[in-house]
Amino acid sequence: KDGDRVQQGDLLITLDQKTAEAQLKSFKQIRDALRAETLFYRQEMGNLIPQGSGETPEFKIPAETLALTKSRKALLAETALYRAQLSGSTAGMQLSPEQALRLQSSLDEVKTRQRTAQLEAEQLERQLAQTRVQLDTAREILQINEGIFKDLDQVAREGGLPRVQYLRQQQEVKNSQARVQQLQEEQGRLRLAIAQAQQKLQNTIALSNQDLLTKISENEKRIAQIDGELNKAIVENEKKIAEIDSQLKQTEQTLQYQAVRAPVEGTVFDLKASGPGYVATTSEPVLKVVPKDALKVELFVPNKDIGFIKTGLPVDVRVDSYPFSEFGDLKGVVESIGSDALPPTQVRQFYSFPVTVRLDSVDGLKDNGRDLRLQSGMSVSANIKVRQRSVMSLFVDGFTQKVDSFKSVR
Repeated sequence: KDGDRVQQGDLLITLDQKTAEAQLKSFKQIRDALRAETLFYRQEMGNLIPQGSGETPEFKIPAETLALTKSRKALLAETALYRAQLSGSTAGMQLSPEQALRLQSSLDEVKTRQRTAQLEAEQLERQLAQTRVQLDTAREILQINEGIFKDLDQVAREGGLPRVQYLRQQQEVKNSQARVQQLQEEQGRLRLAIAQAQQKLQNTIALSNQDLLTKISENEKRIAQIDGELNKAIVENEKKIAEIDSQLKQTEQTLQYQAVRAPVEGTVFDLKASGPGYVATTSEPVLKVVPKDALKVELFVPNKDIGFIKTGLPVDVRVDSYPFSEFGDLKGVVESIGSDALPPTQVRQFYSFPVTVRLDSVDGLKDNGRDLRLQSGMSVSANIKVRQRSVMSLFVDGFTQKVDSFKSVR
């Protein structure tokens, strides 16, 4: 109430806090959701969520971004399978039944291709071994037939051998030679085929590995693209969080301002808000607090009397509410003087200069030993002691003023 004494920090008025509290709650919810979303993205990128987990977070994630995280998880799982195929080991991997089946099927397929190429090479090796045996036998037969033909050739020249028998033996030699040549060619062909089969086996392994490496590279490229999108989402979220933090600080500050407390010890006056429902405006003060021991007197001195007034002059202040003859006056000094004259008003019908007087004490007025309370807005009158003059000077001054008056009349 007007006139109440308040201590520094005392609650004066409370403004409606519902709107600010609702804003504060909303901002915190939005910030918490953005922080959780950002943490989810970081966990996805850092592979902190176990592979094979298809759980959807409780907070709302944009459908497009959620699809990216699921795609990334699938690509990581697929890449891990490809690497397991390359190494032939699943040590340290936690595979779902479907992933384990896919891995086993892929490994079996690669092994089948390798085994087929290996069997082909082994079969050619066996054929080569048989050809070598046949070639050795053919060479022995050729050697025998050549020896027989040589012996028969000498007998035939002496006329002791029928020509038919000679020619037959000669043909045997040629047949043996042809057989040896045929087996040699077959041996060369088999060696070439074996080399090709071995190369095919190596190519089968290399092609399988190359195919896996290509798929791994494509997956990693796609994962990098997804990480770029997630990083972009993280940056946008952090920007939003920073903006919301700023709004939170403003809202918290607004809440602090909703409770208006006394800045100093003093007295309440000019209270506008008389009860709940009062609508405050920025153009009009709701109340004022006059600091304790800080009352000052504001005087309006006519422009004709301002000439001798200066700061530091002693002043006697009389409060109209407390008659001077009964309660006395207050002592003070001139603290400041306005530099420009104020125009006349309905209350003051003259040009005047504002003069501020600092009171020596606000406890100068007493009623039977009890301090009389002073309040802002009380009307006063004041005597400013501009200079000291002798009694004769006062009489002369009075006489001079009379003469001047007489002259003006005449």
